[in-house]
Amino acid sequence: MFNIHFLGAAGQVTGSKYFIYSSTSRGFLLDCGLFQGPPELSVMNRLPLPIPIGAIGNVLITHAHLDHLGYLPYIVRNGYNGNIYATEATIEVGEYVLRDSAKLQEEDALNANKHGWAKHKPAIPLYTSEDAEKTITLFQQVQRYKKKILPDNISAEYLNAGHILGSCSIRIEKRYDDREPLSVLFSGDIGRKHPIYLKPKDAAPQADYVVCESTYGDRLHKAVDPKDELRDVVLDAIKSKSMLIIPAFAVDRSQELLFCLNALMRDGQIPIIDTYIDSPMATGVTDVYGKFSEEHTFTQQELSEPDKNPLLFKSLKFTKNPEDSKRLNDLNGPAIIISASGMATGGRVMHHLINRLPKTDTVVLLTGYQAEGTLGRALLEGEKFVHIHGQQIPVKATIKTLNSYSGHADQGEIMEWLKTMPKAPKKIFLTHGEDKARLGLKAKIESDLNWNVEMPHLGWSFDLEQ
Repeated sequence: MFNIHFLGAAGQVTGSKYFIYSSTSRGFLLDCGLFQGPPELSVMNRLPLPIPIGAIGNVLITHAHLDHLGYLPYIVRNGYNGNIYATEATIEVGEYVLRDSAKLQEEDALNANKHGWAKHKPAIPLYTSEDAEKTITLFQQVQRYKKKILPDNISAEYLNAGHILGSCSIRIEKRYDDREPLSVLFSGDIGRKHPIYLKPKDAAPQADYVVCESTYGDRLHKAVDPKDELRDVVLDAIKSKSMLIIPAFAVDRSQELLFCLNALMRDGQIPIIDTYIDSPMATGVTDVYGKFSEEHTFTQQELSEPDKNPLLFKSLKFTKNPEDSKRLNDLNGPAIIISASGMATGGRVMHHLINRLPKTDTVVLLTGYQAEGTLGRALLEGEKFVHIHGQQIPVKATIKTLNSYSGHADQGEIMEWLKTMPKAPKKIFLTHGEDKARLGLKAKIESDLNWNVEMPHLGWSFDLEQ
């Protein structure tokens, strides 16, 4: 027996979880992410897993985004105490992500009870800071390209996915005494062909099965320099003396924006402009880059000298506490505030949006994928009123979007990656995408490669030995 059970990111872009089990009663989870988006998705985080926690022997993590590891403290809270395997960079960044997530869970529950936002009274955090700290003690470091041996003659090899610091694709192989081994390649989130500063992804190794992300499976990114797009938005905001609010993921997206803003100011393409990073996690993650020079193109000398550091500039300020964050409400434009989260599903950016969306001298810039049901998607689709923390907020701000900053490969880049496989797999499963995107990628794979494509849904399982 060698089965895969799709527990998340099957018809959605969040909640990545796959349970793989073999001949014993204990298998392993590959990724353990939070569902993010509308209430009907978020509530799924509080439902028991379709498998017993005790059936999970190990957890393997592709990278440190919440939708890939943010559910870990919940399973730990409910009894999981096994190993969590990840690269060193993923562990380092993941510690920031989990601590920040737990703190937000606690703050949201506290504020919901205080202001009456909660549908269920009292509101209880999904997990606590204590749960996050216990989770962090379970991390075990793995090295890329060196097989990690698991029970039941199964091994896991981590490859570079080029998506964020530490991100990986993972190739699972099961060996037998009487037949050829079976393998399944989990893409994780696949990076762009030409990342802004990360090292590019590895070619896809041979595998019998592929579980492939499809976030942008039905579209192509614009062939533009990300700096050029950002320059035009910043110049427009300066001309209109507007506040530029950028909801941005604290891991990599915030740093990409800092890199581009630094380059634009250094080259004189935009004036010096006050820029605020209002995200404790983004501040911490920015400091991590110096530890992992093998992940990116920056040199140690650049990162160690403030005047040369490509992620720092003189007009950049990091907020240190909630009081600093609140004082940003009194700022007049032009200025830039970069704050998590990237899809406006929580964090400090929510308070900035409550304050700034009703004002015509505000520009909100969306710089990545906005999942269905998120506040970011509502703004992208032109909603005139949005609900935040129990309030109906009028949208008078200008909403702009840039897709050139996406860390996800588009259809063409996914196809290029798949074509690097030496030969066709038996089957490819498309996950981590809405159905429209999955259908677009499915049609492209079938027409160009003639591969056998499946679109699994939540709860669906497949016998890899059939």
